[in-house]
Amino acid sequence: MRRQVIVSGLVLMLVTGCASIKESRINPLNWFGKSEPVAVLNDDTAVTVLPSLAPRKGYPNFVDTRPLAPAISDVNVVKSASGAIITATATLPTLGYFDAELVRVASADASVAAYDFRLRPPTSAAPTGTAAQRRITAAKSLSNEDLAGIRTILIKGAAGARQVRR
Repeated sequence: MRRQVIVSGLVLMLVTGCASIKESRINPLNWFGKSEPVAVLNDDTAVTVLPSLAPRKGYPNFVDTRPLAPAISDVNVVKSASGAIITATATLPTLGYFDAELVRVASADASVAAYDFRLRPPTSAAPTGTAAQRRITAAKSLSNEDLAGIRTILIKGAAGARQVRR
C-alpha cells in the first residue's frame, strides 16, 4: 500500500510540471491549429445545375380511378395519444375487393372533415361469401392539429354516407 502511494505521488508531481503540453504538438487537439478567417471570392456567375429525375413533360396529374364503396355500414372514431383514428367499415356485394382507403375531400364547412371510402373491385368474377367475409375496413389517423376545429367526420359511399359528431 505504501509503494502505491509513493508512486502515485511521484506521477502527480511529474504531470503537474508538464503544463505546457496543452500548447505542444503532442496534444492531438492541436494538430490542425486554430481556425483563421480566410478571404473567399464569391463567383455568382458559376451555377451548378444538377440533372433532374423528373420526366421532360412533367408528372401527370393523379386521378383516383377507384370507385366509392357500395355501402358504409359503420364508422368509429377512437382517441389516440397523438389525436384520433377513424375506422370505417363497408359492406360489399362479393368477395375480392381490395386497396381500401379513406380519401380526404374538400368540404364547404370548415368544421366538417369529409372522406370518400374508395376501393378497387375484383378483376374477375368472385364468390359471394358470408356477410362477415364481405366486410372491409379502412382507417385514417388524424393528429391533434388536424382535429382542431372539426366537429363532424363524414364518410361517403356510393349508396350514402355516415357521420360521427363530437
